[in-house]
Amino acid sequence: MIEILVVIIVFALIMKVSIRSIGDTIRRDRLAKATDILGADVEQAFGIAARQRMPVLMILDRTNRTFSIIDRVTTTKIYRRRSFAKTADYGLDSLFLTANRDTIIIMPNGLATDTLNLTLRMFTRGGASYTKSVRASKAGMVRVNNR
Repeated sequence: MIEILVVIIVFALIMKVSIRSIGDTIRRDRLAKATDILGADVEQAFGIAARQRMPVLMILDRTNRTFSIIDRVTTTKIYRRRSFAKTADYGLDSLFLTANRDTIIIMPNGLATDTLNLTLRMFTRGGASYTKSVRASKAGMVRVNNR
């Protein structure tokens, strides 16, 4: 009976460690997917401006953690909106914008009014943080970086 109890305790400890590791892996994958999708959306914003031959707005709402691509003339026309709130599909712990503005205008000629530097962060249950960034130049060159 004692041998069975020892086996069950050892098995429980192994399961506890592995479940924590699996949860952290899922969170890292969610962060990687969110940065890839955000990078693709920024590239798509430059493409929409060129295709529509009209300026497009990229808007980052820090409080609601949303990223939107909308028409500059009629702000009711939304091309793309992503939510990175904790309850969303691509929920993040934090979303930092290190640019001068929350709104960037992309002109039809392919130039933006400012550079974009977004930092996305996810924390593990152990307290470690995983960070990725999405950068876009004024000319539309988009880069997704690991840190």
